[in-house]
Amino acid sequence: MTTGPALRCLVYAAVALLVAIGVVAGIARTVYLDDLGRRAEPVRLRALETRGVVDPRAAQRALEVAVIDDRFASHRAATLLHVLAGTLFLGLAPLQFSSRIRGRYIALHRWSGRLLLVTGILTTIAGMYFGVLMPFAGVPEAIVIGLVGTFFLFAISTAFMAIRRRDVARHRAWMIRAFAVAMGISTVRLVSIPLDLAMTSRGFSTRTIFVLSLWLGWILTAAGAEVWLAYTRRTAKLAPAPVGVAEV
Repeated sequence: MTTGPALRCLVYAAVALLVAIGVVAGIARTVYLDDLGRRAEPVRLRALETRGVVDPRAAQRALEVAVIDDRFASHRAATLLHVLAGTLFLGLAPLQFSSRIRGRYIALHRWSGRLLLVTGILTTIAGMYFGVLMPFAGVPEAIVIGLVGTFFLFAISTAFMAIRRRDVARHRAWMIRAFAVAMGISTVRLVSIPLDLAMTSRGFSTRTIFVLSLWLGWILTAAGAEVWLAYTRRTAKLAPAPVGVAEV
């Protein structure tokens, strides 16, 4: 069983991977705002072929990818707001959990926290604009995006109010939950790969695979955050840390 420093290294590596995926995806959508999906589709088809998987709905899939790209392209301002604010949030959030930065640059920690609050709210509202008002996969997508977006807004506002009351423990817990939701979109992208490989040949639609990826990706990331919170609380009780230097 992985414990202590090894577990922390594993968690930090997973966080770094998810942040990197989110940042790269955000940059890619910014650069290829009109046709990122269409550019990525040949890579997906090659991956399917390598596994011996034939997509029986290939023609329909091409049309669906075009619909997604065109939706982003026709709402450029909302797309850029969602992508740029989300990329900034993912890039800055890990620094907030560094005890070294908090200890040495508390003013920077506070101001970047305020920036995270603003960017988090902006990217969530823009994301819900697409996912709730014009969902690609219909009502099932609108439900999951609505629930996740609402939870994120609740988590980040709860964290903000907690730190205003100087409740550091509650602030930390809810910021970790908010950060987990933000990283969840990267987990969604990861789990969609095996789901696509497993379900495409069986005739499942792109919409079904997409919605299942949303649920599974966010549930796994949220569960991971709760396990990490429970673990760090338990280790803190066993070896109390000095005030102000508690780790993530």
